[in-house]
Amino acid sequence: MGDSSRSNTMYFDAIPQMEPIDGMHSQLSDQDLLPKIDRLRELGVHAELSDKDLLQKIDKLRELGVHEFVSLPQLVVVGDQSSGKSSVLEAVMELPLPRSGTLCTRFATNITFQSASKPRITVSIIPGPSRSDEEKEQLQDFKRELTVLDGGNFLSILNEACDAMGVPKPEELFDVDGSKSKPTFSEDVFKVELCGPGRDNLSIIDIPGIFRTETKGTTTSKDMAMVKEMVNYWIKDERTIILAVIGINNDVATQEILSIAKKADPKGLRTLGILTKPDIVGDGEEGRVFDLINGKQHKLTHGYHVLRNLSQKDLDAQKGLNGRNDSLSRRTKEQEFFNKKLWSALPKSRVGVDELKKRLTVLLTDMVKKEFPKIKSQLAQDLILAKKQLAMIGTERATPQQQRVYLEEIAAKFKDLSKLALDADYRDEIFQNDKCLRLPTLIVNRYDLFEKEIRTKGHTYKFDNDEGNGSGNDEDEDADEAISIASENESATDENESGKGYEVEPTPKPIGRVFPELDNVLSQSFNILDADKTNILDWIRRQYLESRGYGLPAIDLRILPVLWQKQSSNWGGITLSFINDIIVYVHDFICRLLSIVCPESKVRNALLSFFMDDLVAKYSSAIKHVEYILKVEHRGTLLTKNESYSTALNEMRYARLVKATNNSAIPTTKSKGGDYIPVKAIEVSAAALAMSNSNEENVVQDHHDVLHAYYKVAMRRFVDTVIAQGMDDYLLTGENSPIKVIKLSFTSKMNDDQINDIAGEDAFTKGERLALEQKIKALEEGKEELNS
Repeated sequence: MGDSSRSNTMYFDAIPQMEPIDGMHSQLSDQDLLPKIDRLRELGVHAELSDKDLLQKIDKLRELGVHEFVSLPQLVVVGDQSSGKSSVLEAVMELPLPRSGTLCTRFATNITFQSASKPRITVSIIPGPSRSDEEKEQLQDFKRELTVLDGGNFLSILNEACDAMGVPKPEELFDVDGSKSKPTFSEDVFKVELCGPGRDNLSIIDIPGIFRTETKGTTTSKDMAMVKEMVNYWIKDERTIILAVIGINNDVATQEILSIAKKADPKGLRTLGILTKPDIVGDGEEGRVFDLINGKQHKLTHGYHVLRNLSQKDLDAQKGLNGRNDSLSRRTKEQEFFNKKLWSALPKSRVGVDELKKRLTVLLTDMVKKEFPKIKSQLAQDLILAKKQLAMIGTERATPQQQRVYLEEIAAKFKDLSKLALDADYRDEIFQNDKCLRLPTLIVNRYDLFEKEIRTKGHTYKFDNDEGNGSGNDEDEDADEAISIASENESATDENESGKGYEVEPTPKPIGRVFPELDNVLSQSFNILDADKTNILDWIRRQYLESRGYGLPAIDLRILPVLWQKQSSNWGGITLSFINDIIVYVHDFICRLLSIVCPESKVRNALLSFFMDDLVAKYSSAIKHVEYILKVEHRGTLLTKNESYSTALNEMRYARLVKATNNSAIPTTKSKGGDYIPVKAIEVSAAALAMSNSNEENVVQDHHDVLHAYYKVAMRRFVDTVIAQGMDDYLLTGENSPIKVIKLSFTSKMNDDQINDIAGEDAFTKGERLALEQKIKALEEGKEELNS
């Protein structure tokens, strides 16, 4: 495998939670596994069954640190401190480990096997993620190259590793007063690479053993909880094969590790039980072991495997022998034990360390083959996402020039996206993800409502003979229908999960976000009164009688402005409410778009603060201009050159005549093109009689018709002016629009200190960029490795 400075670091937060792996049962069940092992035994081969290249690639991904971001298939050994877990590792490693009650309980241990032409043993430390750069460099320098590793030099190297990590040595106690000067456990990983001829390609991770009793001067209740947490974090991943080591000399039902494994793997699809200490099972108790092996109790998909490890008596008898002789002696002792009459009845594939290594190789190989395409896909997706996240943070901003470039890039993105929005070009994904960025659509819906409200609620008294809503012609009715259709379309035909449409507010309203910075800008109260039910002619008559001077009865140009101001008094509240909403839409748009082009909250908030005075000034200017338009229309001289005024006035007078003479009309016919069509004839005398009102009545009706005709013309003019000037020019597309405040040249007026205050990086951003750069480096190297 070669030297490695990074591998499968054990730390809690780095282990991603994966979705359950479908088909795990069929992929890894013993129905497939055992025939493979039997065939393997017949052929006398070992590593050939495993896909060497795939396993090496997975190990290489661990070296590169990819495991910190993408879950990788792995074998994890867990069990009680007294379960014989160390003996299992010793048997698999074929090396004698020093016997200690606290051996390797300080950190995770990664044991990697690889086939090679020459034997080589490499010991190293993989720094945990919370280590500083300096600490990482020091730990990465810890490497030992060996050709032989026995119990003595292994313990010596282990002690050196503990010193390097800053944790107690295996036999080291707490201080005299019981306090701890060092942390009991480390997130660093102790890695042992065993290379040589005949080695299977295999990687096993050993987790500190579970314990339930505090040991004075060694462990505390906090340490107990921490070890359990470590175990849970390692085994919960769906790409982890759990090797649960159980001392069979005790009742399996009391073994906590099985219940812990069951929580992580409820169906037992990725758990293999490893039974130890069968040689000290009491006479007559062997049936418990056979029941487990035969699946009669505590059933697991992959079942159980039995190992007979060396007893302390065996070890004492073999003192002075080297590691290889220990391994041979262990194998001999184990074979002798399982050849005994009672134990020989167990399937050969379920007993002994040689068969265990074959099973582990098959389990891991099958897992790797199944998950390899998913790992490759996930790695590529995570790489794309990490690059996007890094792009959102932007390049390094250490110098004033880098900071200026960064801010100018933000302004350029804002300008481009705001132009797309104002053009209603919604092809960019941001407009699909956030409909509130579709500013023109929101604006159109709101000014349709504004026009309708002016037309239907703008007048104080309903005009005479106006059967509609205050303006009373076909064009207005058509407009009403159009707005009604638009509202229906806007409100709702989307289907929810139950298949039923959901109702939306039928009229467009400004979003419910609160902007305290606008409190002193927006109008706070609107005086909009319901229509007075008094007959408008009676109201005009009263105004005329209370205000007329002496002279001939006729249109009084002094009374008309009074009538006009009263009749259009609701325009102010309706219009200010409208322009308030437009300002909220625009401000919300600016804030939302800025959060997209500048995701870093510190910079975004600083930019908003920098621009806020200018934005508020522009909003205030828009409101002042609308108030000016209101003043001109409401209190200015009644003027128009629109021919619609005279046309409307004539039509009203004619309609009044028709209504007055309708009762005296005589049905008759009229010749037209050789045909006779029915018409109504009115005698001149009858018409004259119908029009013979009093002077007062004629004056009242004339005032009404002039007021009504002018109202129609002025209403359309007013709505168009507010929309074109107060809304569009002042708030949207004009040169002084608030949307154009964030422009490329804004940094030219700022000194270096101001630039740094806004765009300077804080420690969090620097750390986030560094983490993303490291992640991208690991993922890119991993991708290259997978594609090689």
